[in-house]
Amino acid sequence: MTSKWERFKQSNIAKIVIAYSLVVWVLIQLIEAVLPTFETPLWVAQTLTFLLILGFPIALLVGWAYEALPTNASRSEGHSSAPQLVQSTPKKTLVLVGIGSCITIGLFGFYLMPFIFDQSGFENRQALQSPSESNVRAGSFRSSVMLGHTGIRGLHNTRTDIAVSSDGLKLAYTLSDGTGTQKVRIRDLTQVNQEREVATLETVGGSGLLFFSEDEDWLHFIAGGTLARIRIEGGSIQYIDQGIQVLRSGFTSFEEKVIFSNATDGKLYEISVAGGEPKLLESMGELSSEEPRWFTWPRRLAGSQHILTTSASSETVTGNGNIEIHDLETGEIRSLIQNASNATYLEAGFILFVRDSDLWAVPFDLESLETIGSETPIIEGIESNGSYGHAAYAVSSDGKLFYLPGEDVGTTLNMGQMTWVDRTGKFISTVMEQESIAHLKLSPTEDQVAFTRYDNTGSSDIFVWDFDRNTLGRLTFEGQSSRPIWSADGSNIFYSHSNEGIKSVAANGTDLPETIFASTERTEAWAHTSSGLLVFDKGSPPQIYVLGLAEDIGTPQERQATELDLAPTLPLYHGVDISPDGNWISYVSMETGQNQVYVRPFPNIDGGKWQASTDGGLNPIWNRTESELFFFNGNRRQQWVVNYEVAQFDRESKPNFINFGPPRQMFARDTTLSPATQPVWGYSSSRGNFLLIEQPGTVREADDAVLARQTNLVVVDDINLELKSLTRRFAN
Repeated sequence: MTSKWERFKQSNIAKIVIAYSLVVWVLIQLIEAVLPTFETPLWVAQTLTFLLILGFPIALLVGWAYEALPTNASRSEGHSSAPQLVQSTPKKTLVLVGIGSCITIGLFGFYLMPFIFDQSGFENRQALQSPSESNVRAGSFRSSVMLGHTGIRGLHNTRTDIAVSSDGLKLAYTLSDGTGTQKVRIRDLTQVNQEREVATLETVGGSGLLFFSEDEDWLHFIAGGTLARIRIEGGSIQYIDQGIQVLRSGFTSFEEKVIFSNATDGKLYEISVAGGEPKLLESMGELSSEEPRWFTWPRRLAGSQHILTTSASSETVTGNGNIEIHDLETGEIRSLIQNASNATYLEAGFILFVRDSDLWAVPFDLESLETIGSETPIIEGIESNGSYGHAAYAVSSDGKLFYLPGEDVGTTLNMGQMTWVDRTGKFISTVMEQESIAHLKLSPTEDQVAFTRYDNTGSSDIFVWDFDRNTLGRLTFEGQSSRPIWSADGSNIFYSHSNEGIKSVAANGTDLPETIFASTERTEAWAHTSSGLLVFDKGSPPQIYVLGLAEDIGTPQERQATELDLAPTLPLYHGVDISPDGNWISYVSMETGQNQVYVRPFPNIDGGKWQASTDGGLNPIWNRTESELFFFNGNRRQQWVVNYEVAQFDRESKPNFINFGPPRQMFARDTTLSPATQPVWGYSSSRGNFLLIEQPGTVREADDAVLARQTNLVVVDDINLELKSLTRRFAN
């Protein structure tokens, strides 16, 4: 027995068992400890371990096959002889035994694999990445975070706002559903699919623009143009001061106060997070009144009493100007960067800023408060809106950068495609693709459509498409024309001019435009009746007016319009339309707390009021030949219809009662509907089809289907690594 044990200890098999087991155990410990630090996926560690386990039977088999020991005869004679193989198994048998052993051990290792590693150590790091989309650039790891379909923000035309906590572990973002509201969600990046919805924001007056408080207990944002905040766990929104109208730009909070840009004068103020009286910043008091400037995107330099801001000379393009540094104690202002916006200071000694939808960086010395190197682009193509200075990027204090790839949507305002669909939503044909267009109005004969077309500078003019000849004609050339409507007989087109009120031009382009109603306020035309009544809105918030054009009532400056008191306050989605017989006016009101479609007699609106929609309604339009009213059911992706009957005719044979049936959904297609683009559809009674402005890329092959615009953020694990490598280039 002792002899056999001694022979086993001297054999190759014993040595292989001991050595291989020890080496494999050490390697598995190293794999579990080292690979997660390089953010290696779990499957890589499991594959390496599986190969090590599979190698164990192979090593044993080789050692056993080539085992050679001295014979017993040699030992008894007291002299050595050449070692001989212990066994002489045929090679075919060895191969079969080897394959069977590998399969058996392999299945055993595969079964044990999920229990070998602490999977959470790998998953927590992988929560930020998609292995198929990751790469390494300049020593900094890149990954992605999928937010899903976040919709399009009205007016801004952007997909989302984002903010990241200072430790880079919490991400806040917004999503829009087309109903005039935005939802705010916070995602825990240390867990897979761990997020919660914390707030619903009213968008009228501005919304979004998120950032975390210094203690990271609160998330700040704008809700309905008002400064607000909510605890990151959720709860009730706390409004800081509802009497303040905040400019559509970022703001900042530190030391229990908020610095923001006031929409009334474009200057920077500070206010306590508990509310109170806003205080004008010291630096604002020395500004010249002769050259007004608009200050946006204030961001604090961590650990100092200085802020970075964007200073612009135009109220309409507040997002593009100069990056300045303001001393909050002395009021001193110093210009740092030209032709840029939306700057952020990094503690690593850099300023990030946006220029032409690219993210740039420049080294910055916090002691001298001066840039000390060249300005260099580091990320190309970030979704931004140059008019407001918005850019979808956020960076944590340790250098984790999140951004949304895209372009400047301020120069591609209202981008969409014009298509025909039937009453079930089935795609028929495309009229125009990938154009910046809005405000569709079919002609009375339904053989033409007028619309607003924007160029890359944001200028707009009136165009007409002829369906029979497939030709496009341009009617205005001022660059400030929008919202066309046809006269009742189709001979003229009325439209809004930003500085002169409402103008008229011949539909065939034979005459020069003339002013119909003069106004320096925002004025938008909505409808014209066969009796010569022009319906339009004016002012902010808007009010509806009617103007008689049948008789010569003086010059445009002398003409007086009559206000129609349709609702206490009309929302931006008021969407006015007059019925084909001229007896009814449809509009949208929020008097119940939700956008709903209402109908009143016209022009005597005091004769009654009926609610046509039941679960939200936007952008109503009338069927010219049937008793139908079409509308969006509180969502730009759902198109509904409601039938009606009229009764109780007065002495002039005009109906004064309307009865609506139950609304029903026709189809669902994703349009570009927003307060700035309505109306985005029209119905051709002769064709029995709808003309829509849809989101680019809408699926045409499948009925009632749209291609969701997925919002995927790119994550740069440590932007400081890339910036440090750039520093060496700056120095050279």
